[in-house]
Amino acid sequence: MLDRPNNSSPKTIAKRPCCIIAELGLDEHDVVLDGVVRWLVLDRALFREATRYILKRKGDSVRLRILGDDYPATILRTTSEGYELQFDNPMDPDVVDELVSQHLTDE
Repeated sequence: MLDRPNNSSPKTIAKRPCCIIAELGLDEHDVVLDGVVRWLVLDRALFREATRYILKRKGDSVRLRILGDDYPATILRTTSEGYELQFDNPMDPDVVDELVSQHLTDE
């Protein structure tokens, strides 16, 4: 019997709710927003800024800073829950798993 590669794609990792203190830097405007990452997968994240309102943004180049490491990304869309970001380069699966596991929430 031949060994077959695992067919599960890394992008199919479920979004697990978390709460990771982070900053979002808007490159074009040299602005930094404090907030939290609400969920994180290899190629995307949801960042919620720490204010009562969220400015509607789309297509902006940004840097998501998590625990001192910067991850370049683009804002895909703005929802009432925050900014959905797409990373320029997927994150390492072990890093994602460790971050989410250490900051897991029930939501």
